Amino acid sequence: RKVLLCCALVGGAEAFLAPSPAMLNGNAPSLRQAATTRSAVSGLSMVESPSRREALGSFSAAALALLFSSEKAEAAGKAFGYSANINDINAALTSYSLTPKVSVPGGFKPVMELVGGTTGANIDGSKTIESIGSLINCAPGQKVLLLFDYPSSWIVSLPYSTANGESGTVSANNYVKGDSAVVAAKAIGDATMESQPKEFFQELMMQSVPQNQWQNFKLVKRKAADPIDNQECVDIEYRYDLITSGPTVGRHGFAKVVKVGKNAISLGATTVDTRFKKMKDDLIVSKDSFRAHLVQAEFTK
Repeated sequence: RKVLLCCALVGGAEAFLAPSPAMLNGNAPSLRQAATTRSAVSGLSMVESPSRREALGSFSAAALALLFSSEKAEAAGKAFGYSANINDINAALTSYSLTPKVSVPGGFKPVMELVGGTTGANIDGSKTIESIGSLINCAPGQKVLLLFDYPSSWIVSLPYSTANGESGTVSANNYVKGDSAVVAAKAIGDATMESQPKEFFQELMMQSVPQNQWQNFKLVKRKAADPIDNQECVDIEYRYDLITSGPTVGRHGFAKVVKVGKNAISLGATTVDTRFKKMKDDLIVSKDSFRAHLVQAEFTK
């Protein structure tokens, strides 16, 4: 895979046309992952003479997309397809002229994904379900690069694309214990996050929970956080009650919200009330690691 990455950077997009080791082994990337790679490759032919930096950035994005998608699934309970090391992460960040990631904490893994510029899934021609990619407002050729760390035993979930559109978001979850870290996005325009009322953050954090399945949202704390590459950031602590067919389940956690262009993009790391004390430090580590950046991921005419 590293040889393939090097070939791509030196030889151009054609390097991605050869079968990957995963394909030869019968572990072909999903349609969504293949489409992501094809998008990065096909975009290269749409411009006559990109600069060296632009070419390097686009080749790096395509190479990392293929590298991540061709990883074999690990043992049960591990995150599928995300064993990239920090050198791979920093190669991508550097190609976009972004600040490198210093380290990954022990017991955690990083997930990196490009999102944005997609259409929500159409259901029976009468209803559209938005995805993280359709909720994010960005110009043609632009994507938002998401990056965060999650406990290594959690399972990563990514948006899913079909001919009917895209659904889902980027998340990491411990489905058995009820722990999760979920990305959400909401339009904010030219306003600041500091000026937003509680209802704005409530809508943002409850985005992935059906409207009739939660109650009693509480914004416990809100404070300005250190900017990420000159982007406004807010840290919040929040809780709510999840309505189930049995007892109501309290959930408690933390989120980092980053203003990216005209979008507020968040990572909410939560768990059930009964595990909050035990998981608090891990939730904060995941929240603090969150980054979101607007990047030029594809060439346009």
